[in-house]
Amino acid sequence: MRTSSLVCLGGAAVLAMASHGGAAADGAASAKDRHTTVTIWRAPAAPPNPYGYGYPYGGYGYGGAATDGAFVAQRRDVEVAAEGELRFPGVSSQIDPSTVQFRSVTDPKGTTVVEQRYAYDLGSPEKLLKRYINKQITVTTSRGDITGTLRAVDSEALVIETGSGNARAVEIVRRGPSLLDIKLAAGDQQLATEPTLIWKVVSKKPGKQEVEVSYRTAGLRWDADYTATLDETKSAIDLSAWATIHNDTGVEFKHAELVLTTGILDQAQAQPPPQYGYGYVQRAPSAPPVSFTVPREVTVAASGTVQVELMPARTGMASRRVVVYETTLDQSPQWQYQPNQDCYTYVQPNTARGELALEVDTPTKGSVLPEGKIRVFKKKGDGVELLGEDNLKVNASTGAARLRLGTDEAVFGERRQVECKYDDRARTLREKVEVKVENKGKEPVEVILKEYMFRWVNWRIEAEDVTGTKAATQTQEYRVKLGANSKKTFTYTVQYSW
Repeated sequence: MRTSSLVCLGGAAVLAMASHGGAAADGAASAKDRHTTVTIWRAPAAPPNPYGYGYPYGGYGYGGAATDGAFVAQRRDVEVAAEGELRFPGVSSQIDPSTVQFRSVTDPKGTTVVEQRYAYDLGSPEKLLKRYINKQITVTTSRGDITGTLRAVDSEALVIETGSGNARAVEIVRRGPSLLDIKLAAGDQQLATEPTLIWKVVSKKPGKQEVEVSYRTAGLRWDADYTATLDETKSAIDLSAWATIHNDTGVEFKHAELVLTTGILDQAQAQPPPQYGYGYVQRAPSAPPVSFTVPREVTVAASGTVQVELMPARTGMASRRVVVYETTLDQSPQWQYQPNQDCYTYVQPNTARGELALEVDTPTKGSVLPEGKIRVFKKKGDGVELLGEDNLKVNASTGAARLRLGTDEAVFGERRQVECKYDDRARTLREKVEVKVENKGKEPVEVILKEYMFRWVNWRIEAEDVTGTKAATQTQEYRVKLGANSKKTFTYTVQYSW
């Protein structure tokens, strides 16, 4: 079978003709997977810098950046020789070749790889041209056609040997507007027209085998998207949750088992080495990693987007109004480079604020929804109107999800440091904090106070007057019910260690 593909090269077209057939063929039609598993992880976003400049010291903008990515495992039936080359086409164009693992399911002990390389000759025109050095080429210029053997190529010119014997000559063809077309000779069966892994394999059981190939790749990411419709008369919410998957790997994953994960799959890849006396610790995720396995197989098209349900849509979910109150900004992004051991000099900015929110319990028992974008609508007569768009906030311990409705002016609060002791020998810092909250409104209210453990990623609560929950990696939440025109004061003690 003859196939052709056309790509552009600096004002000239490159037409590569190749014959494919037999065991050497690496076309997509011959690469049918028995089973594919795709695990996509979503790196936590770096919070905004409260000071409004630069990057947070411990955020993902500092040093190496943690990014989205995926881990792919493909099972396929292939022909394996006793000793020879095995080509595995149809892998991601953004593959990390150093992460590739090959395993024979049929003969795991007797089949081994002794050499490996990754090839994608059509990945760029430059790469394709270099594969044709010492092979026949036809160049069309404004002066006519030149046919000969390509001897050298760079960004400025092509070196072509023409004729034979006494008529032998070498021409240098400048690459520019006068270079109109480049045609490459057909017949290169080893040309990798799609991303391909190539191994030299030794097997004690030559013949048809089932093999599994796994690797890490960029180019796959996912986001959580929610839609909530509020019925104010019943204090009820209709909620739907979807995952939007983007595929920029250049390959289609057909009928794949899909696993969606929040957090970082490989900390070692994302974390740069220490640069100073203290080891670098990157920004912790806002919540512990959570995985979702899509209940049915999904086809993720190349250069495409697909949406799958994170959970079945829920209607008439009971909700409750709460006020979420922050006595200070979240300073934890600023203190991941080293622990904040200064008890008294550093003073947190007074940026207290309250937000009115609707809270619903976890839709599915034992699960925690990932944070994501949510669009909130309100029922109005027979239709709906858009209230706004925000990020869904979730308590990692209880799974309760909150939808922001607006600001609150009735609740006020403050915090102050009561005690602080730094122990250099024990490598700990113990801090006692007092929190005051007051409801100046005429209606009772339930207040959720968010306290940020900004000093370091390793911390534990030693004592607390009100029982709190660990809402995120460096966030503790306290729930307090206040009557009209009432107030409450409580303390907690936290110990940091490093």
